[in-house]
Formats: sequence, C-alpha cells, structure tokens
Amino acid sequence: MRVIGIIGLGEAGSLYARGAVEAGYEVRGFDPAPTPTPEGVQRAASLADLVAASDLVIVLTGAALSARIAADAAPHLRAGAVYADFTTASPDVMVDVAALVEKAGARFADVAILGPVPTKGAATETIVSGTAAGDVAEVLRRFGADVEVIEGPAGAATSRKLLRSVLMKSLAAIVIEALEAGRAAGCEPWVRAQIAAQLSGDAEAKMDRYETGSRKHAVRRAHEMESVVDYLGSLGVASEMSDASRRVLERLGEQPA
Repeated sequence: MRVIGIIGLGEAGSLYARGAVEAGYEVRGFDPAPTPTPEGVQRAASLADLVAASDLVIVLTGAALSARIAADAAPHLRAGAVYADFTTASPDVMVDVAALVEKAGARFADVAILGPVPTKGAATETIVSGTAAGDVAEVLRRFGADVEVIEGPAGAATSRKLLRSVLMKSLAAIVIEALEAGRAAGCEPWVRAQIAAQLSGDAEAKMDRYETGSRKHAVRRAHEMESVVDYLGSLGVASEMSDASRRVLERLGEQPA
C-alpha cells in the first residue's frame, strides 16, 4: 500500500497522518471541519476524492459517524483497497461497516487503539481484526506500534477494547473520586500512597483476592460502602463510583454462596 487516506484530521487523525508521512507513505487527508492540515499531507477536496485515491483508508472520527462515513465511502473504494475503522464504534456497528466495505469489493480492518494517542502518536498500541487485519498491522508496525492481531471477524478487536475499558475507564473514575475525597479530608498524600500500593505488586493474586473477597464479604462491604457514601457527602464530594460499588456488593450479597 502506497497511498494512505485519513478521514478526520482532529488530534488523533493529525498524529496518525504525521506518523504515516514519517513512515514514507503518500498521505491524503479529509475533514469537513476547518482543521489544520498536517505537514506533508495533501488535503482532499471531498471524502469521495480521498477514498478513490487511497490504497488504505483510515477513519479517525467520532464513533457516531462510523456507519455514515462507511456508507458514503463504500461506492468510491478501489477494488482490493483496505478500509480501516479506528473509531470506538460498537462491535455490531463494526460488523455492519465491514459488510458495506466488503460488498464494495474492498477489505476491512477493525482497529482498537489501546492508549491515549497524544502520548505515543501513531505508535500507540492497537488490536486489529477483520479480513485486512494483517495488512493494517504491517502498516501500523511501520509506524512503530505494538500490534496484536486477533484471528476473528470485524468487531473482535473493538470488543476487546470495550472489555478493557470496563477496567480502565472505571479505574480512572474511582481514582479521581478517591483523590477528590482525599483532598477534601486533608490527607491527599496518604490516599495517593494507598492507590499506588494497590496498583503495584502481584496483580494476579490481587485480582483473585478482589473477586473472592468481594463475593465472600459482600454484605459487610456493602454496609461499609454505604458509610463511605455518607462520609463523602459530608465532605461535599460526589460519590457516584462508591455508590455504584455499594450496589454491586449488594447484588453479590444476594447471590447464592
């Protein structure tokens, strides 16, 4: 693949465009918004022009636009071209997009980005699945990325990312809540040390302990989290994550041992 077309020249799209240029590809970009054009990128006048000129089309827009962009792009795809959706659309949407692309005679890759793109740019870790997974993985490795190829259809990579997000986004939210509570109580350094201790050490043992301990002591811990919610309220700190933990523990406590 010689020509890479990138749809969406926002923060992530611009960084991937820069990575593609640095890797030696001819890069074209399209974005209807007045975003800056990265150096070395030829801006296309329309989505159709970009798609028709590209061997590999990369979509880096918001997930809500994924299906619509695929429908607009499909009639203009070259036979044998590759269409890679890097959005966070749901697995079901990825399946539908793959069907549109493959019906047009092109191949599809579902690409899940696993980290914040501003940190590593186009070298950010990814998971890839779909009929063109191998081809896209090869390109991403030229960008310097660590790529995991999933032997599965469109939607497989995105499903892994969403499963990971159960942890990553929830973990970030609970850390924010804990730090806010620590600041309000005047002991943020102590809370930071507690968080750091939990994020280090034997991860496998901790996972087992979290699961078995939470199930075994669910009723007691649910009452404890009720007290946490009350205390955070007295500090003027929002307690959405603590209250959600209380509800989970209550549900576990209602299950048979």
